[in-house]
Amino acid sequence: MTDEEHPASDRPASTGAESGGERPFVWVTSTYFAQGYPYTIVNNLADILFKELGASLGVVGLTALFHLPWNLKFLWGPFVDQYETKRRWLIGVEVLLTVALLLVALVASAGAWLVALATLFTILGFLAATHDIAIDGFYLEALDEAGQSKLVGYRAMAFRMATMLLTGPGLVAIGWVGWSTGLMVLAACMGLITLLHVAVLPRHEPRREPISALGRRLLSFRIFALGVVIAGLILLERRLAVLGRLVSALTGAVPALGKIGLGGAIALALLLVLLLLLPLRRVVAARMTSSESGYSQAFVSFLDQPKVGAILAFVILFRTGESFLMKMKWPFFDDALHLPLEHYGFANGTLGLVASFSATLLGGYLIGRHGLRRYIWPFVIAQNLLNLLYVGLAAGWFGASPGLAAVTTVITLERIGEGLGTAVFMVYLMRCCSPEHKAAHMAILTALMSLGFTLAGAVSGFIATRLGYASYFFFSFCATLPGMALIFVVPHLDHRHDAASS
Repeated sequence: MTDEEHPASDRPASTGAESGGERPFVWVTSTYFAQGYPYTIVNNLADILFKELGASLGVVGLTALFHLPWNLKFLWGPFVDQYETKRRWLIGVEVLLTVALLLVALVASAGAWLVALATLFTILGFLAATHDIAIDGFYLEALDEAGQSKLVGYRAMAFRMATMLLTGPGLVAIGWVGWSTGLMVLAACMGLITLLHVAVLPRHEPRREPISALGRRLLSFRIFALGVVIAGLILLERRLAVLGRLVSALTGAVPALGKIGLGGAIALALLLVLLLLLPLRRVVAARMTSSESGYSQAFVSFLDQPKVGAILAFVILFRTGESFLMKMKWPFFDDALHLPLEHYGFANGTLGLVASFSATLLGGYLIGRHGLRRYIWPFVIAQNLLNLLYVGLAAGWFGASPGLAAVTTVITLERIGEGLGTAVFMVYLMRCCSPEHKAAHMAILTALMSLGFTLAGAVSGFIATRLGYASYFFFSFCATLPGMALIFVVPHLDHRHDAASS
């Protein structure tokens, strides 16, 4: 590669760039903390702010639509692969996030300008979703497969830490100083994170097409249509009452939408489109021009993987049993065991969270050291078999009224299994991303992986009511069996480059 193809500003600074630099855990932790930071503001703090400003319950409920960009991010994920570098996308979007948060603080200080706030939070959502794409793509570019596996636990830990800090101490501080000052501080912290990333992010990736080329490409009809859709969503958001009636009409006309939600419907639509394209992928690939390869080929190349049907099924089904369990954990402890909320919070949100973090770190380290194939079965069995502990609690195996120690032990063990399963799942998702389309493929996979969780959650209450808790938890274990069976046939359990050369 010549210097012209690899500009000095983005040339690797050291030979350690292939493994993310000398201390990759520093930037991995900071970037995934930064990923969770705006995500939590948009999805956890916005509804509280709207309620504080006097919004009706209907409008507060509609703040859930601010999550829509995360469901749609697969649409513009290919752009992050095709233009500039992941580092430039990451830092550039962080600058825009800082500015947008400052504007939110200014508007919030002016009073209940709900329409303006809704517009700003919609913009924040699209920026934060793009930020997610850039961070995931940067992680996949900067680290080799062993490094990706070893550091997967740091990703999960850092993201959760951002959520915990903002929804815990952050809300307490906002209660003391007020929303305007609190949002100003949040914007300042986003700015500090940006400066940190300017200093610590390694330069490892050649610069691709300049961002100005994207502007020209946006004028083409197909990309322009995407822009019209996004602009339409923003305009609809500005008419919250109209949007509320639209959502009500949709869920009334199609009852299933009311159960799986708009995000689930989008994930389901993505799956259907991929399945429709599957038999035509060779024809589409043959007809694509080089100018289309940066966008269209991202989707076609995803479908061109070996055994892609097994991959799609595995990604959707992997966490189905865990999703059934998660939805009914608190109702079971509340209804059947009469566990106080503070005890559940301590067992699940403190000890359980630490156990999950630790298991994810350990799982990622072991997979990075010895490979995914060696640990996929023990870790997946640990994730799924521990569902049967809840069968024991519900069936009275631990006594008619199990004490706090027994409940805490069960929750902690189950969270350890969850952490080990998370390590397996995140490593596998990364293995399914081709080198040419890392960001786009991860955006597609993360959109699909929520589908099983959404569908399981939609029907979990009905099944639990019909079966009773003991039988329901056994059913949640049975729901893990199809995903485990797919381990026998899915590709990418070995390193992709090893598999390619064998």
